[in-house]
Amino acid sequence: MVIIWAPNAKRNLRGIFDYYLDTAGRKIAERMVIQIHDTAHALGAMPFMASKERELSERNIYRSLVVNKMFKVIYRVDETKGLVEIVSVWDCRQDPAKMHKETDKV
Repeated sequence: MVIIWAPNAKRNLRGIFDYYLDTAGRKIAERMVIQIHDTAHALGAMPFMASKERELSERNIYRSLVVNKMFKVIYRVDETKGLVEIVSVWDCRQDPAKMHKETDKV
């Protein structure tokens, strides 16, 4: 399956990079983003490897894959188009109630 990143997910990834660049340095920022990207890339081969996102269960289309205990790659699968759409990279330290607003942007 083809992986696509929604604009919101791209912004999330950029924000993560910028945060770690400012707080921990370029090497750590790059490592964090690469780890998230590589984890998301694995979804192309196994799109249903992650469970449905509990916080978005009423929508029943979102799945999430935890990366490094701090982030979730939130995505949905469109089997008819052969796509995995990354809709958000969620910081698990945030209030889960905000996740609804985050995915509403998609």
